[in-house]
Amino acid sequence: FSKIVGTKFCVAVNDLTSALIIALYLVGVKANDEVAIPSFNCLQSTSAIDLLGAKPLWIDIDPNNMSMSTDDLNQKINKDVKAVITYHIAGYPSEIKSISTLCKENKIPLIEDCNNAFGSEINGQPVGTFGEISVYSLYPNRQLNGVEGGLICTSNPEKALFAKRMRRFGIDQKSFRDKNGEIDPKSDIKEIGWSASINNLNAALAFSQLPSLFERQKITRNNANAIYENFPSNKYMYPVKPINNSIPSYWVFLILSDKRNDLLIYLKKNGISSSCLHTRNDQYSAFGKYKNKLIGTEIVMEKLLAIPCGWWLNEIQIERILKVLNNFCKKS
Repeated sequence: FSKIVGTKFCVAVNDLTSALIIALYLVGVKANDEVAIPSFNCLQSTSAIDLLGAKPLWIDIDPNNMSMSTDDLNQKINKDVKAVITYHIAGYPSEIKSISTLCKENKIPLIEDCNNAFGSEINGQPVGTFGEISVYSLYPNRQLNGVEGGLICTSNPEKALFAKRMRRFGIDQKSFRDKNGEIDPKSDIKEIGWSASINNLNAALAFSQLPSLFERQKITRNNANAIYENFPSNKYMYPVKPINNSIPSYWVFLILSDKRNDLLIYLKKNGISSSCLHTRNDQYSAFGKYKNKLIGTEIVMEKLLAIPCGWWLNEIQIERILKVLNNFCKKS
């Protein structure tokens, strides 16, 4: 995995939430610290902040490319912010270079949530290599399906070793048992970690898909390009444009539409799977009982729609998706 994602080390865990909990712990986040993160997100990511007793600092996103807003992040950074988590939404790379620069200027650790961004690049550099730590998911509908699982990736050897200990109660596997296989009372545990090791079955399933990953990514990108190049010219909807010099992994193909809800219903009636993808997490009372003023996020909540473009779709199916989109425009 480390060869694919471009980091020197990769530590496998039981799911993405555990990966983020451990990643936050590795960079020193403690109770009552603030962690900057986009509100338009998945609970499997944002819940990690609360589970450490920290507080999310909700950052807006740019609806044109789905990136965390560098301007909003810059305005909100304060002395209590101990980490930034940028999310490459649906495999569309964020403005990671400017985000990384801002974090370095403020000496704040950057964690890249590459949840579904296997293979995404910016100027030929894989996402997940710009921050101090990156995390990936092996959930069933990801590019690598382990049924469940997560990955913590870093090029820092000390953090990788620490992650290995913390995924298994803080145990140092090299010294925990003596030569007879019994627990060695002289092996100290300095910090209690979690029960977060990946099991062999999940690991083997994900590993078995590695040989086909690049071919599947190629087909997915070809499908996405076909949709983009043949997208109907209309006034009701348009594709989200990836940031310059980036290559998304296209977990799904993202559209913005002024008639999003009508389009969602129309696509589903015509047998095409579609989704609003996420909801804003700052609406949950568990995170603070109020919504923040996030203008870009509000636009995304009203207009964003995700449609399939994965490797399991052939040319005929892609043509049918485009036909249905065209028909919707004619009827509207």
